[in-house]
Amino acid sequence: MAQIPTLDLEQYEPVIEQDAGVVDHIKGSTRYAWLGGGQCGGRLVKSFYDLGYKKVLAVNTTHHDFDLLDIPKEQKFLMDIGEKGAGKDIDRGETAVHQYQQEILHLARKTLSTQLDHIMVCFGAGGGTGSGSVLGLIEIAKRYARYIGLKNPNKKVGVMMTLPTVGEASSPLVAENAYTAATKVSELASAGEISPCIIVDNDKIHKMYPGLTVKSFWPSINNTVAGLFDIFNRISALSSAYTSFDPVDYHSIIESGGCTIMGLTKVKKFDEQYAISEAVKQNLQKTLLAGGFDLSTAKLAGCIVVGGKKLMNNISGLQDNINYAFDVLSEITGEATIHRGIYEDDRESLRVYTIIGGLDSPTSRLEELKSFTTVEVH
Repeated sequence: MAQIPTLDLEQYEPVIEQDAGVVDHIKGSTRYAWLGGGQCGGRLVKSFYDLGYKKVLAVNTTHHDFDLLDIPKEQKFLMDIGEKGAGKDIDRGETAVHQYQQEILHLARKTLSTQLDHIMVCFGAGGGTGSGSVLGLIEIAKRYARYIGLKNPNKKVGVMMTLPTVGEASSPLVAENAYTAATKVSELASAGEISPCIIVDNDKIHKMYPGLTVKSFWPSINNTVAGLFDIFNRISALSSAYTSFDPVDYHSIIESGGCTIMGLTKVKKFDEQYAISEAVKQNLQKTLLAGGFDLSTAKLAGCIVVGGKKLMNNISGLQDNINYAFDVLSEITGEATIHRGIYEDDRESLRVYTIIGGLDSPTSRLEELKSFTTVEVH
C-alpha cells in the first residue's frame, strides 16, 4: 500500500468554544435544559429547577405570572405583546414567540450552555401563551440543539405538556386550545420530529388525589411529575451489582419518538409470586401521566426493581418473581424491547419503576377534549 502523505493540517486541533452556562446540580446520565412556555410551562420548569436542573428558561406574555415564579430573573423572558398578554388567545401566543424568537434564542445561548444532551419544552395545553407558543419554542429548541452540535435534533428535543381538568375544559375556548395544541404536538411525536412526548393529564391526577388543597395542588403535582422523570435519569447513571439500566438503555427510550409514560409502585408483599408483576401492571394504570394508551404500540420499555440489601439477600425466590414481572411487561407491550435493571439500596422496601416509550398518541383522550369545544344551545 502506498504511503499516505502527511498534511500540515494534522498538527492543528479544532478549537470548539465550550460554555458551561448555568451549572446543574444533578447526578443523572443526561444533561437536560428545560424551556417553559406560559404559566403552566413556567411552573413545570420551576419544579425541575428545584431538583437541581438549573438550565431552565421560562417565557411568558405577562409579567404577572413571572412575579411568583421563583427562578433567577435572567432566566425569565417577557414576550411583550401588550398589557393583557395572550390571555386565552392562541394566535397571540403564536405571534409572540415568532416576534421574539431571536431574543429567546440569544437568551438560550447566553444562559444555558454547549454542555447539553437534551432539551425539553414544557407547556400547558389550554392557555393562549403555552398552546400558541409551543411549536415556535420547539423550533427554537431545535435551532439551539443544532447550534451546540447535537446530532439529529428530532431525537434531542422533547415536549412535556399538561391536559386540562374537566372543569377547565368546560370552557370551550380552553378545550379548543388544548385539543389544537395537543393534536399538533402528538402529530410531531408520531412523525418522529420530537422525542419524547410526555402528557400529564391533570384531570386524571385530580381524580386520583382528590384531597389536595388548592394551594398544594399544582406544586404537589408538578414536583411529583418532575421527580418521577428525574428518577430514571439518576438510576441510569448508577452501576449495579445485578443488572444495570445504563445510559444507552435510557437514551434509547427517551429518543424512541412517540409518547412516553412512567410509573412507580411500592411492593408491599414482595415475597408473593405475583406481587412484583402486579406492581408493573399498577404502574401502567395509576401513572400520574395520561392514560388511554395502546401499550401494544410501544417500541421500547424499561423496568427497574430497587430493593433493600436485606431483601435482596434473604428473600428466596425473589429473582424468579422479578424475572416474571419482566416477562409480564414484555407480554403487555407486545413487540417492545425491554431494558431491565435490578438495584439495591439501604431502604427496607422494594420499588418497581416502569418507563415505556414510542407509544401512539392517546386519541380517545384527545377526542374527549374535542367534545368540549362546542357549546350546546338549548
